[in-house]
Amino acid sequence: MAMDTDAIPNLLGDLRDQAPEEQQEYFIQFEDYWERKLWHELTDKLIEYFEEPESAKQRIPLFETFIKSFSNKINQLKLVTLGLNAATQYRGTDTTTCGCSSCADHSR
Repeated sequence: MAMDTDAIPNLLGDLRDQAPEEQQEYFIQFEDYWERKLWHELTDKLIEYFEEPESAKQRIPLFETFIKSFSNKINQLKLVTLGLNAATQYRGTDTTTCGCSSCADHSR
């Protein structure tokens, strides 16, 4: 996925501003790891964040825009884990299936 260089920092800044104060540090770390191309650390931090119940509203935008932008650089099983956690936020069976299909397409 081709993105301009400001898209990711802008997205993370917007999501950080929407997040509860106690979760804003995650977004600072996401941006730091992304800029330094520390994919393993970034993936692990995302999984940690997705395990937080308060992350529910931000899982889909994070997955659809941010995570997909570097999905070819991370462990594919962890990508599927993130995708399935994001898919739990879709309403309705058809949409959840669509989200899982999207995740499967990116893990190939």
